[in-house]
Amino acid sequence: MLLAFLFDSAGFGEWFVLLAVVIVAVGPKNLPSAARKLGQWYARFRRHAEGFKRQLMELDQEMARSAAEATREADDFFRIDGDESTAVPARTDIPGSPDGD
Repeated sequence: MLLAFLFDSAGFGEWFVLLAVVIVAVGPKNLPSAARKLGQWYARFRRHAEGFKRQLMELDQEMARSAAEATREADDFFRIDGDESTAVPARTDIPGSPDGD
């Protein structure tokens, strides 16, 4: 995507000037090793970005599973089986309640 933006927005003359500046700054002898190093950095960046993306996708799937499980448990907890007195179970472990003291 970034390369598409660069290639669409820069014309031939701008690329020529950029290439000339790179050759002067790096030097023609060091240009292949600099290009190799840039390629290695780019590959490392892509690997890390892909790993980060994979972790985010796994986290999203885990959150969706947890939300579905919580919804299922809530539905089971509040299910009314015809007797409204059993819709919400009585809590006896609440401090200060008549049954909890």
